[in-house]
Amino acid sequence: MLVPVEWLREYCDFDLSAEELAHRLTMAGLEVEDIKEVEGQKVFSTYVTPDRSDLLSMAGVAREVSALLGTAFRYPQPKITESGGKTSDFVSVDLKSANCPRYSARLVQNTKVVDSPAWMQTRLIAAGMRPINSVVDATNYVLLELGQPLHAFDYDLLGDHKIIVRQAEAGEKMATIDGEERELNPDMMVIADTKGAVAVAGVMGGAESEVSAKTVNVLLESAHFNRLSIRRTARALQMSTEASYRFERWVDPNGTILALDRVAELIQQAGGGTIAQGVVDSCAAPVEPAVISVRPERTSMALGFDVTSAEVADALTRLGMSVKLGSVLEVTVPTFRPDVEYEEDLIEEVGRIFGYERIPEKPLAGEAMQGRDSAEADFASRCAEILMSSGLQEVVTGSMTAPAEGSNQVSLTNPMSEELSKLRSQLILDLLDVALYNASRGTKDLGIFEIGHIFEPQKDSQVVEKLSIGTVMTGSLWGRAWNTDRSSLQADFFLCKGIVEDLLERLNVCNVRFIPQSVDFLHPTRSAVIEAGGARIGVIGEVSPEWTRKADMPSRAYAFELDLNELMEQSASAPVYSPISRYPAVTRDLAVVVADEVPYGRVLEILKEGYGELLETLALFDLYSGSQLQAGQKSIAFNIVFRSHERTLRDEEVDERMTQTRGLLTSKLGATFRDT
Repeated sequence: MLVPVEWLREYCDFDLSAEELAHRLTMAGLEVEDIKEVEGQKVFSTYVTPDRSDLLSMAGVAREVSALLGTAFRYPQPKITESGGKTSDFVSVDLKSANCPRYSARLVQNTKVVDSPAWMQTRLIAAGMRPINSVVDATNYVLLELGQPLHAFDYDLLGDHKIIVRQAEAGEKMATIDGEERELNPDMMVIADTKGAVAVAGVMGGAESEVSAKTVNVLLESAHFNRLSIRRTARALQMSTEASYRFERWVDPNGTILALDRVAELIQQAGGGTIAQGVVDSCAAPVEPAVISVRPERTSMALGFDVTSAEVADALTRLGMSVKLGSVLEVTVPTFRPDVEYEEDLIEEVGRIFGYERIPEKPLAGEAMQGRDSAEADFASRCAEILMSSGLQEVVTGSMTAPAEGSNQVSLTNPMSEELSKLRSQLILDLLDVALYNASRGTKDLGIFEIGHIFEPQKDSQVVEKLSIGTVMTGSLWGRAWNTDRSSLQADFFLCKGIVEDLLERLNVCNVRFIPQSVDFLHPTRSAVIEAGGARIGVIGEVSPEWTRKADMPSRAYAFELDLNELMEQSASAPVYSPISRYPAVTRDLAVVVADEVPYGRVLEILKEGYGELLETLALFDLYSGSQLQAGQKSIAFNIVFRSHERTLRDEEVDERMTQTRGLLTSKLGATFRDT
């Protein structure tokens, strides 16, 4: 914002040079980036942080100067003479949008639209604005002076002399004063009359009701709009104006009438006319000043130097706040300071006014504590180390992503772009984008993983944030070698499953099951849900061919995703030690013939149930289906090792367990058996 130094003197007195004043303001938080020379006067170019909307006006900056220097602050007090009829007899206001809690209007009749006074034009030019005429210049002047955007309508061009504040209709169009036709949507708020929209609320007025040299009667608007609504509208229309810049941050809802009086006064001084009696003030949701307690003792402790109750009260009073003295000070914060919400905010204000240079330089003191990661971060690091030992590479992608068809994603309220308008609900899609990016640049053999946050929307509009482990593999994870056939080393479902099993085993996760089930974005018949201890911990499978074709992937891709927090719940804190048996093992082979639809995991469960505590290892060594079996059958062959920790097993004892287990397989699965 451009701040002419001489303009500030209208509201407070100071003897400092422009350079000295710039230094004081910068040290207090209002950064003066540059001092320019415009129209023969010094002008500050200031950087105003988004939370200090009160500093987007000359009076606001002057209030800051007077508080820092301890001089009197003279706030503009307009003096107007009203005559004729009441404003409410000439215009009505209908608030139909919740995004406008307050709308005030005043009428100036029989004025002449002329050039504004030279002193006003000089100040506007110094502040970076182009003079236009007495009415428009007055509204711009008050915007700069008080920080309240205003708009002037040609009263006689308003349909039925009625103001309607509403949301725009789908496809509604209007021409703005910059000569452009704007297409609106229901997310945008407009000021309308009975014929249609006459202004984009908080952004820019319309051409049809614009003040011109023919204007005689002027209707003045001064309002408070929802800042998020104005921000969305300005971005959607790619319009940034002095008005929208202020409304996006905060405009004092209790300053609308003062601004109307001030602009009416300036219009009357320049072009004459009469000011109708009173204002039309529609206020749907009054905003009351906040009352916050602050303790002088707490203030002294936080700032590092002693301050008394009187000093705290004096500093806050200089900033326009009302203070009730006591052991605890009760501070009434005016509505032009929405950034002050807590006791700590008041303490910061006291520190600014006294000067941060007053804080003594002291070495930091305190007990030394050993820093360490959280249990969750430790567990994530363990998972990453295991996956890297399996030949995978770790990548990092962003939490914000593009909309994905069929994915339940959280929408951002104020996205930077359509490509970054959602929060990811899974890692697999982002990892597939990484794989595709690499494949398009010649790297088609890839095994990558990420441990990151995902966001799941709930039915009650809440969002659950989780840590997830995602992996994608495509091509071969082995390098070229003269004695290997690369075609047999391509990533497949079983490699993916093997990496998961290795991870879960090394994390001491027990009772793991892979249950065939259709999963979003995965192949409908080559995907599964992973369970441990009866709880769902993730999914695994081949990526859907529809997706790989759409993304132009050069080969099949395989993926799994695990819920890290659920994995932590299922992971034993430490492995259970089992001593090596000093007794010999007994080995048997068994070939089980079952129907094709019988899952391998189900056969495994029954074998473990039948063999019981004597079973040491159970390994699959053959899977056969062919001419020697009936159609629709498969043979699964196992190598079985029995061993006891207490004695040498007898063949009869092992044969009895084998017979018992065959019976279980026959009764539960209808299995038959082949010679091995």
